[in-house]
Amino acid sequence: MLYYRQSWSQSVRIAPAIELSQEEEAELVRLAQSKLSSVRLVERVRIVLLAAQGLQNLQIAQELGIDRITAGRWRQRYIESGLTGIERDLPAAGRR
Repeated sequence: MLYYRQSWSQSVRIAPAIELSQEEEAELVRLAQSKLSSVRLVERVRIVLLAAQGLQNLQIAQELGIDRITAGRWRQRYIESGLTGIERDLPAAGRR
């Protein structure tokens, strides 16, 4: 009986790339280093900066000690809405 190896690399999803202008990168670095930025915002900014360096969500998650889903969520929010997308929180789902 013959067994065939399936290559896992063929089924791996690649996260969308983020390309930052010099101005965008400078602003994100400023926010990441600011003592006045919230801890949440700094984490989100670091996710975007690492994504712009070409890291995948799993690598970002390992680097920052967060969940892969969280890294992907903020990467996508930045792609869709830029800095305003990561500065504000969306209202939580459910009853109000």
